[in-house]
Amino acid sequence: MDIEENIHKLLFDVRRSIRYHIRRRSFYDRFNLIVNAISVVMGSATVYGILKAQSQDIALTAAAAVTILSSINLVVGSVRQARLHNDLAKRFIVLEKKITTSTTKDTEKLAEWTSERLDIETEEPPVLHVLNCICHNELIRATGGYGSEHLAKIAWYQRLFASIIDINEHSIKIG
Repeated sequence: MDIEENIHKLLFDVRRSIRYHIRRRSFYDRFNLIVNAISVVMGSATVYGILKAQSQDIALTAAAAVTILSSINLVVGSVRQARLHNDLAKRFIVLEKKITTSTTKDTEKLAEWTSERLDIETEEPPVLHVLNCICHNELIRATGGYGSEHLAKIAWYQRLFASIIDINEHSIKIG
């Protein structure tokens, strides 16, 4: 492989990582927003249930729902995770800018950029492989660089849960 091809592969991987972390950040932001919205509604229902004597069951159910959802959100750490993925995306964007604006593209620069990419990856949480394949497909379609033989075949149920859990990621095939 020549230097240009290696740089192209590195740039593709960096851009895929940017898409991946933006999707992860968006997931955690949406999760936090939904939990907070439900908590506000259920909190209001709790207050209503407490004020009306015959609505005590509503109050207990709403209070339990708020407690459970808030506990899940705390354990998941959606705000912290969103911030982490936002920071990782920014670092990958900085690396992409270095690669695309560099006037010299030699083996020394490639080694430097690869090292920086590996440094960023050491701070990543475990990767969701199905979501990573979705980002791979998105990038291929966006750049128009390859045909469908380079797209990963992802089932609808894998796509549905890609932001939460990997399902049968070993069954994903390219082409």
